[in-house]
Amino acid sequence: MTITGLPPTRVAEILAGHLADIPMGRFPTAAEPMVLPSKAYRALLAATRRLTELSCEVVRRLAPDQAGRMAALRVDPSEYRRTSPDEEFELRHAGDVVRADVVIGADGPRFIELNVGAGIGGVVQFEQQRRAWRSVRLEAGLPPLDGEDLFGLLAKLIKRYCAELSLPVGALLIGTMHDPGMGGAVNDTQIRLLGEHGVPARFAELPGLLDEIRPGDRLGIIQFCEDEAAQLGWDVTPMLTAIKDGLRTAPSESTRLVDSKKVLAWMSEGLPWMSREDRDLVQRFVPWSRVLGDRLVSWRGDAYELPRLLVEQREHFVLKGAAGLSSREVFFGASTEPEEWAQLVEAAVGSEYYVAQELVTPVRRPVPVMLDESGRTDIVIANPVISPFCVGGVPTGCLMRFDTATGPGAVTVKSGAMLGCLLGDTTR
Repeated sequence: MTITGLPPTRVAEILAGHLADIPMGRFPTAAEPMVLPSKAYRALLAATRRLTELSCEVVRRLAPDQAGRMAALRVDPSEYRRTSPDEEFELRHAGDVVRADVVIGADGPRFIELNVGAGIGGVVQFEQQRRAWRSVRLEAGLPPLDGEDLFGLLAKLIKRYCAELSLPVGALLIGTMHDPGMGGAVNDTQIRLLGEHGVPARFAELPGLLDEIRPGDRLGIIQFCEDEAAQLGWDVTPMLTAIKDGLRTAPSESTRLVDSKKVLAWMSEGLPWMSREDRDLVQRFVPWSRVLGDRLVSWRGDAYELPRLLVEQREHFVLKGAAGLSSREVFFGASTEPEEWAQLVEAAVGSEYYVAQELVTPVRRPVPVMLDESGRTDIVIANPVISPFCVGGVPTGCLMRFDTATGPGAVTVKSGAMLGCLLGDTTR
């Protein structure tokens, strides 16, 4: 029997039904959700919401206009081609869809980054995990766990866009099959779940967008990462043509500015306008992070030249590209040879693109894993990364990914990490 009292075969059957045909999220999977007492769960969500708000405020205060904000972040304006002339719309909707990544270290949870924009990934995987465990607990006669319907929040957000833009309620989900997390079943699931909440939706793949647009399609929800599109050379011309022809898109392109890892680093260093309460929150939940440069910094109570600190204490640090994706621009000092690390630091300082972050070592813990649809289970000692979502300013439950690696490194589904979810226990 499982902790719910249901036979493992029945739990596996319910999980399989909810996770069917979803890429990068089926078996093996966590054999039970990770559960926090309601107070701790709510504290994690409150931190997610406030860090999202602060990140948006950092970008807003960079400059009085979008051109100045892009200059402050040193991004190429030629790659920001769908920015709305309505700057208040841009800023108001810059942090609408967020998935944080949190590592639980010896000192508690640490937000190692915020992934911002509708192409963040893991949305369907989390919601199907949440629904599967709701079904399991309902059948077992147990109270549901605390975690709001993510697609209910997305539907409310789309309805808000439509009201602001005076458009009929509905959305065209614009994505690309280049993304391994997407696929026909994922797209169909999104459409079905949005439909449950009164939002008619269709999916259109980016390359063929102009052939798929219908006269009633007025709002496009961007479902791919635009920085990834720029880095990999995906052709976004169909989307730009559609915008020129009257299609409105959301979330705003300013999500890409809030997504920059420089934003979290500036918050970590502290900004003059931040309140004492905000500084305390960041110090508690965000690991020491700095934008690379040839300058003095304070680390663990002492002053250092930043490049020298990173070279001499390499095992304590990670280098991250400001707009890096899928861990392609992430380097761990502890697993990099000293000479190579020194060269990386030197190049990063010159580029003004990288961020240094103190390594958060996860507290490894036993996680029960359901290996396949037969219900076979095993227990692994894992290093979970917790990903709370925040949609339209409302935080909700967390995707969990984990593997069994014992050394520092990125925990990604592409490299074999398994999935689960973290929810709150309303009875505790």
